[in-house]
Amino acid sequence: MDSLFLELEKKGKVLVFGHRGFSQDYPENTMLSFSKCADNPLIDGVELDVHVCRSGEVVVAHDFSLKRTAELDCEIEDLSLDELRQIDVGSFKDSRFSDARIPLLRELFSAFGERFYYDIELKVKAGRVNKELSRKVIDLISEFKLWPRVLVSSFNPLALRAFRSECRSYGHVAIPPAADIFARSKDIPKMLWNGAGHLASRSSYQKPEYKQIDSAYLRSHGRLPIITWTVNTESDALRMLELNSPRMRVFGLIGNDPHMLADVVSHWTK
Repeated sequence: MDSLFLELEKKGKVLVFGHRGFSQDYPENTMLSFSKCADNPLIDGVELDVHVCRSGEVVVAHDFSLKRTAELDCEIEDLSLDELRQIDVGSFKDSRFSDARIPLLRELFSAFGERFYYDIELKVKAGRVNKELSRKVIDLISEFKLWPRVLVSSFNPLALRAFRSECRSYGHVAIPPAADIFARSKDIPKMLWNGAGHLASRSSYQKPEYKQIDSAYLRSHGRLPIITWTVNTESDALRMLELNSPRMRVFGLIGNDPHMLADVVSHWTK
């Protein structure tokens, strides 16, 4: 078990992550959304997604396409940073946020440093391995000295394996905790529904959708520590926490309203 999870188990602590920041009320994966998490000391971290854009920078955005957040029929990785900086990715949430722009991972690290744990999802299409993305993320983690504060995850187990390999080639003895993301969904190969991607990625924790986690799942598939998504109600948060008796199984909750999650977790006793 990674040292992070050993420490959390010792303290009986469950981490709270803002899903793409405080995405319930603010445009996802923007500096504003992340800053609203930083305002609450009970929110431990932020979950975010990264791509390499055409000009080579690591940018923070969820979708490959800009259709949903900007009504543009183009992909983030096909645009330069200068082009991305011109695009409004806030008005889809509310016209008040028309000045929201796609941030750099560098900007996020620079603004918040060790304030957060960073759950970084590598956005790599199925069947592909983006070594450039891995190398550039590793460079930024190293530059800001954030290795103890970073977790890495992906729906693509090959991308996770590539990231771990790049860490080794850079001479990093300690590799960040890594997790395959999965759910019982038609968009995910059935063979990966219960975390079988671990066989390829050699991940050290699991990141399943909260809907599939129950006592039966833990008995059959819960060997590794779990951080789960997207937990958006108090009742679902409490159900996840109750699975931590008699021993810790769920080590983190990711949700669109991390303030609510922080309140639930702060009043929970193991």
